[in-house]
This record gives sequence, structure tokens and C-alpha cells, in this order.
Amino acid sequence: MNIETMKTIFNQNGVVRFKMYGLDYTVEKVENGVVIYADLYNNKKNVYENLDDVLSNYYIYNESIESNEGRIQNIH
Repeated sequence: MNIETMKTIFNQNGVVRFKMYGLDYTVEKVENGVVIYADLYNNKKNVYENLDDVLSNYYIYNESIESNEGRIQNIH
């Protein structure tokens, strides 16, 4: 359910924010793809081709966002 909420918000606004493991993250659409970063470390950005790649290939504590759907909080 959290993943679907994230996808809906991202598709509507081009950006989605959420909290996972105590850190706030931002995922936003850019010219050459989709970028994700922890708000605390906004100078360390990772670029992916699309949102699905972010959800399955960006790892937080060695686990993808997709596999930790239950830990996603404060989606907006």
C-alpha cells in the first residue's frame, strides 16, 4: 500500500517525500531520470532511470525500499 501511495504522489507532483529508518528522503523527477537523496545529505544524490528502479535498486541498510514497504512513513 505504501509503495502505491508513493507512486501516486510521484506521478501527480513529480516529487515524493517519505521517512524510513528515522531519515527523511526525497525522490524527484529530473531531466535525465529520477533522483533520490536523504534530506540530511542532499549533496549525495543517486540518479535512476525511473521510480521503479529507485524502489527496487536504492538500498537503505542493505535492503531495497520495496522490500521494506512496512517501514515507510510520512509519505507526502
